[in-house]
Amino acid sequence: MKKNLLNHTAIFIFAFIFSIFINISLGISKENTKSTYDLFELFANVYEKINKEYIEKPNEEELMHAAINGMLNSLDPYSSYLSEKDFSDMQIDTKGAFGGLGLVVTLHESGFVQVISPIDDTPAFKANIMAGDFITHLDGEDVFGMTLGEAVEKMRGYINTKINITVYRDSSDEIIDFEIIRGVIQITPIKSEIIDNIGYIRISTFSEITTSKLSTAINSMQKELNGKVAGYIIDLRNNPGGLLDEAIKVSDSFLERGEIVSTRDRDNSNVTNYYAKKGDKSDGLPIIVIINNGSASASEIVAGALKDNNRATIIGTKSYGKGSVQTVMPLGRGNGAMKLTTSHYYTPSGKSIQTIGIKPHYEIEKEESKKSIETSKTNDNINNSLYNKDDNQIEFAIKLIKARNKRGI
Repeated sequence: MKKNLLNHTAIFIFAFIFSIFINISLGISKENTKSTYDLFELFANVYEKINKEYIEKPNEEELMHAAINGMLNSLDPYSSYLSEKDFSDMQIDTKGAFGGLGLVVTLHESGFVQVISPIDDTPAFKANIMAGDFITHLDGEDVFGMTLGEAVEKMRGYINTKINITVYRDSSDEIIDFEIIRGVIQITPIKSEIIDNIGYIRISTFSEITTSKLSTAINSMQKELNGKVAGYIIDLRNNPGGLLDEAIKVSDSFLERGEIVSTRDRDNSNVTNYYAKKGDKSDGLPIIVIINNGSASASEIVAGALKDNNRATIIGTKSYGKGSVQTVMPLGRGNGAMKLTTSHYYTPSGKSIQTIGIKPHYEIEKEESKKSIETSKTNDNINNSLYNKDDNQIEFAIKLIKARNKRGI
């Protein structure tokens, strides 16, 4: 009796404090406050019955974490609760090295986990898992009904261990089984090479070192060609995004002036605009940006900024459409953090990226020849070259730059 009383008292205090917090910070009316109290009473009753009557003794910490996560997951696929371990893993991810398969995923409204993109040169990339694939089973276990965190946890594991993944590929209406060996995921955000006096720059993610590596790549190519660079191809295909600050800095690298992106909260009461600073590292040379349905978030900021400022021609296919901003809020005292959607991105022309994506100037589907698929699986190009002549999108970008130089544009 005493134990139940303590549990009930603790829940009541929690509900009372939280209700006061909501009432003060959000200005809820008395009528709505009563409804909020009713809902907290419902929560307290359910919590108490679980503690008292569930067939096995529940872990109270896990129960509370699940309740918090459920509350956040109900908002959108990107809001979630991060345990202390998940919070630590996320901080490692943005620094550019972690363990696993090399997939960036989200929870689709269908209840299945969807691949936003595979990360370059990772086990998932080499296995030929593609952006847009729906993960239906992990080691034979149905993914439907799992939280995103649960699915990600199952995909993580010790290095050199095996996992079987089943995906549904909507583009070809087929179910495919993959056996993948987990590995150390060491992300190289920037790769570059020179193709016919054109600087090709592959940006695979926006981590803390992306902009500095980009500057190094541009300087290196300019030096190698004695300043006679014909233009730049920026490849953002299957780039799932990353840090907002890095997306802004990368955009700024190719702009002399103009707005890069703006963020707006739900009432448009808090609008933040980000502008380019003087100085274009590419010296105003022609730029072609390649995107696809795996280009998301920070990638879309860069593509949108360069498109709306008439600084680049965008080719490929429409981008993913992930234009929401998640703020990571540490909860302190070893309680991890919560990731909450707090605003949306808008391109300089005022268009929302969310669910809409960036539409290219030239819509060009990538042609997947048998040879190019095998090359992508093994990543064993001649002389480790990034350039693949079977890549029709890169070929089109090269032709565009050459045509513009010929016309003197």
